[in-house]
Amino acid sequence: MKGVHVWQMPTYPDTRGRLFKAYTAADTDLFPIPFNTYEHFFTESKRNVFRGMHFQGEPHAVSKVISVVVGKAKDFLFDMRKESETYGNLQIVDLDESTPTSIFIPTGVAHGYLALAEKTIISYRMDGSFCGNCDGGFSGELVAEHLPILLAETIQSLRDTELVTFENYHYKSKCEN
Repeated sequence: MKGVHVWQMPTYPDTRGRLFKAYTAADTDLFPIPFNTYEHFFTESKRNVFRGMHFQGEPHAVSKVISVVVGKAKDFLFDMRKESETYGNLQIVDLDESTPTSIFIPTGVAHGYLALAEKTIISYRMDGSFCGNCDGGFSGELVAEHLPILLAETIQSLRDTELVTFENYHYKSKCEN
């Protein structure tokens, strides 16, 4: 998908365990897109939790770098950028702690995932602050055929269960500035 960048994190094992680097601005071969972390948080999900499809739109749109920390997930990216050559495309990335992976998600790309293991932890680095008035999302129906279980059998937030399908979705910011 145009603008999305997926990479295996460099991993440095020793007798204590492993160090893996999710992102560095110093290595442009690994990550050629400049990214400044403004906010960093984690989600911990039980097995079969579905989160998505979410994005933060204008006027406070954000890009993000997500990384699997613990567990396994099936990650979904959907291009909502009408001017993009990959508009309407879905990209699926399997995340697994045994092969640490990071994904750069540009503005205009919605994101969601299904946790495939108990206590799956995903790290989110955002290049701007969270804006509840710019927070958008649409139903996981868009990715339902790619889930290993029925969408109705997933664990979702009340908000996510009430989201409309992408075909019926129209983003409108509630920001006054």
